[in-house]
Amino acid sequence: MNVYRKPKILVINPNSSCSVTEGIKKELLEPSKILNADLSYTEISDAPEAIETTEDVIIAEKLTKNFVARLKADAYVIACFCDPGVRELRDEGYQTVFGIGESAMHFAANMGGKFGILSISELSVKRHEKQIARAGLTSMLSGDLPLDMGVLELENKKLARPRIEKMGKKLVDDYGAKSIILGCAGMGLHREWLQNITGVPVIDPCWAGVAMAAAATGLLKI
Repeated sequence: MNVYRKPKILVINPNSSCSVTEGIKKELLEPSKILNADLSYTEISDAPEAIETTEDVIIAEKLTKNFVARLKADAYVIACFCDPGVRELRDEGYQTVFGIGESAMHFAANMGGKFGILSISELSVKRHEKQIARAGLTSMLSGDLPLDMGVLELENKKLARPRIEKMGKKLVDDYGAKSIILGCAGMGLHREWLQNITGVPVIDPCWAGVAMAAAATGLLKI
């Protein structure tokens, strides 16, 4: 007789910021209750505190790949929008590794109409161009606008929300976005607020990654 167990999904924050990890966990607490899965969260202590520069991304790719190789879970969610290490892990045979950037883009593409992205910087926008093209979703992008803020600054609502509101409304009013993707793992705390302001669905990429992982583990023999 087969005994069912809940699949284990590990959400990995590939930077070393405990506050970012705790923020992700907090924002996913309620929506994850609908999932029949065990979620756990961690960060990579040797990684940069925030992944913003090209050098940060290169470091995160290597550390994430090595980190996952030492662990045992049914699915992995890499909680950084540039999806560090995801392609490399898939090349090594990992079938249930999900980057939150790619997951959010596919999620948004199925909601009807083009999607917009709120990114942390112009450098992030350039990285996203390649990600969107690899996902085959270039035609679905209405616009990708930089907030010109650091990852850790996004935790400060008073500082971040005026800029997020301005650029979010611009995506809807000027670019015709029918949904908005928050282009950073640490932006989930702004999701509901921005959705109420803009009137369009706003996607927390961490939730998109977890939802994809949960769907995939449903295809496995656990």
